[in-house]
Amino acid sequence: MFGRAHEDDEDDLLDEEVDDEYTDEDSGSGEWIDPFTEMEEVADEIFEECEDDVVCIAARLDGLDPEVRWDLLGSNLLNAWQVFYYIFRYEPDDLTRERLELEPALAARTGVLLEHRDLYELIFYVQERRGFIGVSDGEVLISRFEGPDAYEEARTFVDENA
Repeated sequence: MFGRAHEDDEDDLLDEEVDDEYTDEDSGSGEWIDPFTEMEEVADEIFEECEDDVVCIAARLDGLDPEVRWDLLGSNLLNAWQVFYYIFRYEPDDLTRERLELEPALAARTGVLLEHRDLYELIFYVQERRGFIGVSDGEVLISRFEGPDAYEEARTFVDENA
């Protein structure tokens, strides 16, 4: 049951000294490092060595700890083209590549339009560390493909069902 505080209780609380001082206890682990700053440094090293060469970037990503790799692949430090190439090791036409280059890597979580094909859309997306090419009618996902041949399989699916 809730009750009203007595005025004397409020006076007692107001008379207490408040210790607003923050004390940082040393946990013995050293200085705290911002994980995003660490990822930026890794990305900078990769770009310093590889510049815009996606083959080189993919090779460098292969050599990273999986947690760091997937954090980078899902961040805005890379673009969707670099993620697409890393997952599929496939080079699409120039227009598709340019679309991917204009989107940050994190856009792949919700899907990046690759191309319109007849009445369908081909969409690149990443879920649970797996890359997919989805075929959509513009409203719902009709089919999805995974693996190194996913893009070509999706295009074939559209051609056969158009």
